[in-house]
Amino acid sequence: MTTTLAATPPSPGPATGPATRPRLRRMTYEPGPGATGAVATLPLPRPPAPVVTTATPAETAHAHRSAGRILRLALEVLDGRRPPAQLTSHMTAPVLRYWRAATQQRTVRSPARFTRMRLCMPQPGVAEVAVACAMDGRVRALAARFERTDDPGSGWRCTALRLG
Repeated sequence: MTTTLAATPPSPGPATGPATRPRLRRMTYEPGPGATGAVATLPLPRPPAPVVTTATPAETAHAHRSAGRILRLALEVLDGRRPPAQLTSHMTAPVLRYWRAATQQRTVRSPARFTRMRLCMPQPGVAEVAVACAMDGRVRALAARFERTDDPGSGWRCTALRLG
């Protein structure tokens, strides 16, 4: 025997009185003859297909070093330890505008620092980065997308950046 709870409709009260809450009453469920009483389950979704990347370990390591260096520079600009002009060669114009606006909104209590960085390369020449940063006693997320350029200095340019 399975027991469930069902809501009973509220009893009609005076029009000017306080609203009454519905009460729960116990109901029993007995499966019919030959029924097992089992609950139908939905099929589990398929696991996502594994991401196949064609990046070599050396290319991934270079992207990791470059993205880490650029994002550390961005955090120093966010803290006010460096001028925003130092980011112009590493970021696109919309990303630079976003970062300057974030810099103006922040009041620095303690310097920001990286705690963890994860990088994946979904396509050749594209790196997506997730960073956990410690800022002002809180942990904040930083997500960025980098694309490879022909620039011999860095080789990578930030095309999207969001601070969570």
